Amino acid sequence: MSQKRQLAAIMFTDIEGYTALMQNDEKDAVHIRFKHREIFNSVTEKYGGEIIQYYGDGTLSIFSSSVEAIKCGIEMQRAFQKEPSIPVRIGVHVGDIIRTESDIIGDAVNVASRIESLAAAGSILISGEVNDQLRNQNDINSKFISNFEFKNVDQIMPVFAIANQGIVVPKKDELSGKTKEKESQSFKAYKRKSVLVTLGIVAILVALFYYYQSFNSSHNGDVALNRSIAVLPFSNMSNDTDSENFTDGVTEDILLQLSKIKELQVISRASIMQFKESNLSISDIAKELGVSYVLEGSVRKYGDKVRINAQLIDAQNNNYLWAENYDKTLTEIFEIQSQVSNEIARALKITLSENEILSLNKLPTESSEAYNYYKEAQMFLNRGGGKVEELEKAKDLFEKAIDIDPSFCRAYVGLSDTYLEYIYWGREAPKEILEKALTPALKALELSPAEGGSYGALGSISYYRFEKETAVSYLEKAIEINPNYVGAYDKLAWIRLFEGNLKEAVRLFNKVLELDPLSTKNIANIAFSHYYFHEYDKGIKVLNDALKRFPEDNMLLFMKGNLLTGANKYEEAIKVFNQRTVGINTNWMLAYAYAKSGQTEKAKKILNYLLEKHETTYVPPYMIATIYMGLGDKENTLTWLEKDYNTGGLGLFFWGLKRDVKFNPIKDEPRFVALLNKIK
Repeated sequence: MSQKRQLAAIMFTDIEGYTALMQNDEKDAVHIRFKHREIFNSVTEKYGGEIIQYYGDGTLSIFSSSVEAIKCGIEMQRAFQKEPSIPVRIGVHVGDIIRTESDIIGDAVNVASRIESLAAAGSILISGEVNDQLRNQNDINSKFISNFEFKNVDQIMPVFAIANQGIVVPKKDELSGKTKEKESQSFKAYKRKSVLVTLGIVAILVALFYYYQSFNSSHNGDVALNRSIAVLPFSNMSNDTDSENFTDGVTEDILLQLSKIKELQVISRASIMQFKESNLSISDIAKELGVSYVLEGSVRKYGDKVRINAQLIDAQNNNYLWAENYDKTLTEIFEIQSQVSNEIARALKITLSENEILSLNKLPTESSEAYNYYKEAQMFLNRGGGKVEELEKAKDLFEKAIDIDPSFCRAYVGLSDTYLEYIYWGREAPKEILEKALTPALKALELSPAEGGSYGALGSISYYRFEKETAVSYLEKAIEINPNYVGAYDKLAWIRLFEGNLKEAVRLFNKVLELDPLSTKNIANIAFSHYYFHEYDKGIKVLNDALKRFPEDNMLLFMKGNLLTGANKYEEAIKVFNQRTVGINTNWMLAYAYAKSGQTEKAKKILNYLLEKHETTYVPPYMIATIYMGLGDKENTLTWLEKDYNTGGLGLFFWGLKRDVKFNPIKDEPRFVALLNKIK
């Protein structure tokens, strides 16, 4: 039998309640089916579709374009609603199929069938992949419904509904189809012979946490211990300096694994790296980070072998609760017999959840070479300064890791996160870079639906696209999988702030500080959130406290200058902006402060520099609009804000236009109001 593989948009349809209709009125049922096929045949042909088969009251067809498939579905549903109306359900997905002489097969066909099974009469449900291909179609509207786990489909699928006039948009609680039961059957059959060496450590840590806290609870009445931990940077005991990245990688892997356990609050990497090679005592570090437990250790590479040593310490009394050494060859760095963690867990009577066990025992990659590229890429990404050359290196290294192991989920997440950093720092036009970020994020989700980073990246992409409901859904799923996901809490906090839910925004920002108390990037963002409350003094106080520890931090100084402008303290803002060690000649907020203080020539000097730079490289139009606003040029302000929206919008600044006091002079301008209506 000949076979051919191709990419196609797959459409399933069926008539709701057709079997019952046949039983009650066979003549009427036959008439309805005849009308259904007549409409289906003519409209499918009009949009270049190919009917693969009829089955009873249902159909299977394919299209070369998702856009054509959806336009076909819309026209069909409108025709089906004319009397006598036909209650048709439609589901569409796009993916690889294998053509045989009489049929099509493949996972994508299965997914399309599952999506159609959810649909309500008069609706068209589509997958996230189809929705992504409709983004530039102004005549097609869609609405996010929810994420679903379908039977015989490994990944969690975001499902959208077409929302054009005349098309039914069902509510989530109205849908029922071929979804999975809550309890995963795959867990019962799940057996692995090896796990990451760090996972062995994690399993032991979890056991000891539960055991130690259970012991103390029985001896201390109702005293509840804080289940919080900091994984300090492991010491590099090797002779070669190249082992430093490898050692940091061990630290980060343990931290990542621990962060998946819901019972633990795990301090994030940005804060714990402040204590790399620190001389502070364990109790002092724990106090500064607000944790009860500290994990420290060392890594030594010798020849083709590695030794990892780790110790868990109760920071309240400096007692060592547990210590262990692990000796493996470099090629076996990911592997250790699961028997170790299983026996310890059994001895200490620990029961982890099904999802936690599956997640903790999953190998990220079986290629040490791919892993090394991945860790080096993370090193450049985690520097967090937004330098283009560092982001380029991170991107190239993540891509090398993917080339070596195309199933390395975390490498795809890292690549997507790297692209998102270009947006955060204003290095590339968001609309273009988001398309680049989306592909690896979707691939990561396909490879591992249980990886929180996949949802975090997709949530950030939706956030930057001003797709609030979709962003919230993805970000909440990321936190459900990884309850210590700082970036997801941060994005959710900004969304709640901009929709006016200040109480929830404060709660989420406080959670960010709990998990990452020493990250200057997060401290700066949280302080700046007060700008939108018009609580400038509160934000400045947060920054002044942080500047005592980090007096030369450019991000802290930048946000302090912003808050001072909100308080109309322009001269003071100018002094703060000029304390920064980078970007004086490109500092758009410095130019704004100059303009508002009457120093228009200095403001125009920066403006002209940015306008010239804009001719040859990307400069966020929002920055230029802000300077024009300071100069009182409303026309150019509106023109450049519109340009900014057309390039994708500059992250949180654009989200906050409605609450930004800088733009009060144009708040009633029709062009400004129209712009705000686009980003609700």
